[in-house]
Amino acid sequence: MFSLPHIPSEKELIDKSFSRGSKSAGRVKSSRTGAQRELQLRNADLARVQSTAAVIKSDLTRVVKNFPSYEQLPEFYQRLLDIRIDKNRYKKSLGAMKWCSDRVAGLERDALRGIRTGDKNSTREFLGRTASMIHRISSELTQLIEIKQILREFPSVEDLPTIVIAGYPNAGKSTFMKNLTGSRVKIATYPFTTQRILIGHTKLRYQRYQIIDSPGLLDRSMSERNKIEQQAILAIRELADTIIFLIDPCNEMEPQLNLLKEIREEFKFKQRIFVAINKTDIAEKEIVRELKKRLKNPLEISALNKEDCDETFRNILG
Repeated sequence: MFSLPHIPSEKELIDKSFSRGSKSAGRVKSSRTGAQRELQLRNADLARVQSTAAVIKSDLTRVVKNFPSYEQLPEFYQRLLDIRIDKNRYKKSLGAMKWCSDRVAGLERDALRGIRTGDKNSTREFLGRTASMIHRISSELTQLIEIKQILREFPSVEDLPTIVIAGYPNAGKSTFMKNLTGSRVKIATYPFTTQRILIGHTKLRYQRYQIIDSPGLLDRSMSERNKIEQQAILAIRELADTIIFLIDPCNEMEPQLNLLKEIREEFKFKQRIFVAINKTDIAEKEIVRELKKRLKNPLEISALNKEDCDETFRNILG
């Protein structure tokens, strides 16, 4: 989704910049004596400071420039970033990179001025204060490494007709999407296997469709939803042209029906909401019959059966 730069750790940035500075100084030094020797040492210090600062400024500026600007992100990604990361945390970490780069540039100017005027402590003070600046952003560097991993997990959303699969945890959403699209999604028998928005694609005739496997939702108010559930709500609100709500007849019915009612009321503008009873091949027939009465002509499927998934998809689009 995003092309993100390498984020150095505190130790990595100090080791790399100080080593580069040392090598630059070494190339300037010579075995001359007297005034020429003093000039060479001064030039070596200048080279050390300039090279050390150049590495730090370059690495930190690259981070700031290559991470996406929050304000320039499409609205869907802004809201997803707010859920997964929090925009203030994101901006603070990137701001710390710019702050450190600017401070090192200032230290560099002071050190170069001191070296040229004969202050022999300038180089040592520059290296010490620079290491201190990097240490002050150590936690932000660590945080950006974590943020980078989260951003890499963001789905790549295309401008295509989109179907969001919604429902309670473990209702069979991931299995349905896997059989419909051939996507490799993690499937397990415990709740909340899907912890982020996953996207697959399928085709009917000449049209490609975007299929979204959303995290499971529980029967509770919007204000009580955790970050995993908030992503499902975001997918429904921002991306869905059509919603397929899966019901698991092998689990408690009332919470699932309450959730369905809430989604219908919350997203009245989403006219295309289809309900499918999953696991009809293993569920008690009496429960399925009761559900059919209460839901008014729901679809009946087994998400484990690819033919069922394909037929459901065709019926919905038809």
